[in-house]
Amino acid sequence: MPDLFGIENNTVVAALALAVGFPIALLLLNELINRCERRRVAITPTLRTVRNLVAPSLALLLFIRLVIGLPHEETWVRVVETVFFVCLLFAVLTFINDVVFGRAEKGSWQERVPTLFRDLARVLLVALGAAIIYSQVWDQEITGALTALGIGSVVLGLALQEPLGNIVSGLMLLFERPLNIGDWITADGVTGKVIEINWRSVHIETPTRELRIVPNVSLYKDAFSNLSRPTPLRTETYEIGFAYDHPPNMVKEVLLEVLKTTPGVLTDPGPTVRTVNYADFSVIYRMIFSVERQEDLAATRDRVVTRIWYAARRAGLNIPFPITMEYSPSESPSAPQPSPDEVLGAFPRYSLARSKGKGESLQNGSAEVATPPRILEFAAGEVLQGNGRKGPGFCLISKGSARLASPDYTKQAVEIAVLGPGEFFGDHGPGSGQDGEFIITALTDLLVIHFDADQITDMLARSPALSAEVGEAIDTRRRAAQQLKLAGRKTGDSSLIH
Repeated sequence: MPDLFGIENNTVVAALALAVGFPIALLLLNELINRCERRRVAITPTLRTVRNLVAPSLALLLFIRLVIGLPHEETWVRVVETVFFVCLLFAVLTFINDVVFGRAEKGSWQERVPTLFRDLARVLLVALGAAIIYSQVWDQEITGALTALGIGSVVLGLALQEPLGNIVSGLMLLFERPLNIGDWITADGVTGKVIEINWRSVHIETPTRELRIVPNVSLYKDAFSNLSRPTPLRTETYEIGFAYDHPPNMVKEVLLEVLKTTPGVLTDPGPTVRTVNYADFSVIYRMIFSVERQEDLAATRDRVVTRIWYAARRAGLNIPFPITMEYSPSESPSAPQPSPDEVLGAFPRYSLARSKGKGESLQNGSAEVATPPRILEFAAGEVLQGNGRKGPGFCLISKGSARLASPDYTKQAVEIAVLGPGEFFGDHGPGSGQDGEFIITALTDLLVIHFDADQITDMLARSPALSAEVGEAIDTRRRAAQQLKLAGRKTGDSSLIH
């Protein structure tokens, strides 16, 4: 190769220029790199390569030639020149990679080319370029360089069998493409999301934010599951047992209602419930439901399992303890619920209205035993009424709070009020027709006293004051809902009305 620095320069001037110019150049490069990182410029890796490799090797080469004054034929000069040109070639290839693949759009062919393939292609091109640079700088035939490269490759291959095995396995995974970045897989005993695929391993981020590194050779040799294929939808099964006293069809109806009303459970494919076994303590039921993606599975499963307890309590279903117990027919291993009379004691208006004429029928005057109201429990987030779900009837809130909302002119649910202990919701008798007007959602765990239609009708007939209070509250809510719809039509605004 011809001497690049054949022109003689003043040694002192060259030394001063290097002493001042090289640090300034590094400072400018650092500032440029910082700006590019903040703005996410694609050529940032190229600038780092120039700063870390090209600039130092060029400064060393200039120092040897211009300051020390060594001739081109010196061995050290040729070594440094070779290093400089190899670094320059690497920087050029990095620049091409950044320009072509740095800002690849999602779904484009650039985005589909794996990083591992690009890295291996760059290493191969650098190796071929290094052979050409060697033949030019050292005035040697390229065949000799290729021979030396081949012999060196054999020696390295014997010394680095395991790393090379990972590279070959990575290439096979690359060509077969059984997984991509973003896929959820189960491998090496862990389940997680693939965040990186490189020449040696696959990096998996677990749901607990741990990083699990699995060698490529392990994935290639052993079986693993890709949870994101052939579809990102995930189907989960959950088994639970209920007492033998409960008819299976009734239990399946309750469980299916839980699945249908739980956010995150897909309607297509729809959830199913099956009777699968008669165990020692209970009849076992299997719930099968699907979620949109693996990331949603844990939260949706939590909501389903949580709501089963509340639904079972409301329906009077017993989930047996997995231990041997002896109890009479009147006893239950479940935690006892508070009695309606105990709960109603905190609300004198309702308690007094219920106690007037207790045991008498207003219709025929014959003595009857008054049917007590029921205690119902709901989980936070459950929709008690609206959105296609018929309300449980007239309910008095004992503990917790609920959101009272009404559809506006765009059919969007807008909050009207937050109901707390002592307030009611639901139909208060024939013709009240509140089910379609309001949407009731539990904001916290909710304990309510449920009255059937006959009970609340009798109570309101016995207590004119209570009847007036209930009617006034219902009228206020209806006016608020009507005002919301009218205001929305006039202004196009669906702001909350409190």
